[in-house]
Amino acid sequence: MAIVHELSWSTSRARTFATCRRRYYHDYYLSWLGWGRNADPERRQAYLLKKMTRMPMFAGDIVHRAIVEYFARRDQGLAWTVEEATEWGVAELRRGYKESRDGGWKARPAKSVRLAEHHYAEDRIDEASGAAGDYGKRYVERIRACLAAFFSLRSVAAARDAEPGDWLACEEMSTFELFDTKIFAIPDFAFLDRSGGGDPVVRIVDWKTGRPSDADRFQLEVYAFYARERWGVDPSRTKPVDVYLESGETAEVAVDEACLETTLARIETSLSEMKAVHFDADRSKGDPEDFPMVPEGDARECASCNYREICGRG
Repeated sequence: MAIVHELSWSTSRARTFATCRRRYYHDYYLSWLGWGRNADPERRQAYLLKKMTRMPMFAGDIVHRAIVEYFARRDQGLAWTVEEATEWGVAELRRGYKESRDGGWKARPAKSVRLAEHHYAEDRIDEASGAAGDYGKRYVERIRACLAAFFSLRSVAAARDAEPGDWLACEEMSTFELFDTKIFAIPDFAFLDRSGGGDPVVRIVDWKTGRPSDADRFQLEVYAFYARERWGVDPSRTKPVDVYLESGETAEVAVDEACLETTLARIETSLSEMKAVHFDADRSKGDPEDFPMVPEGDARECASCNYREICGRG
């Protein structure tokens, strides 16, 4: 069955749209069909740039995968210690770094690690000066700190020790429909918490490996809305929380019907703005000028953007 280009919505897509519409265009339109053997060169270039990552995101992805593996092993009745998880995570970081540095990603760009730091030959990843060692050490320590927190924090215990029969989601891509549009939601972990007596509470946990951002709360609110749509959960019985693993902080959102109505309105507004510029990328590459870049004087985002090569910035 052929993949068809369509407009969908997620908090990450909405965040990109709000931050830089040109990047949004590259991510969701120009890069479309760029995976084909005979792809249009512009599409191919955008697709390869889209598939790159950066060390902060790569280290965060490793932590998330390690946590998923922890739950997968628990489901099989197996144990995974913090030492074993950390050893795996650090080895995975080093493997990916080497794959990116040595060009091993070229054979399978969609399934391999290509760091933007290598692609743009950034000073922070220069090996001759020793900068790369210091830079890499920062993310080795982040992985160690985040996994140590996952295995030890009291605030994580209820999720960490939940019985498999009470699990509702573990980084599984799910969708529901709003305003005739597919809405993507991928809760990091959700489970029934029966510790309070009476009806269980649905706890939705998002693991964070970076610093808090304004977008984090909105993401939790969307997950709460998803829980109502997917599991029929009364908002008052939903407890979404961000766990910032490196610092050990948590941020819980109190959800009620009024909160969900506000969330719904924000989704509708975001979708309306996206629909106003949407076009069928199966038929054309569209006009990038319909998706303006951020002003040059306010281009902090450009410094770490994958598409600097196309936009000529940074």
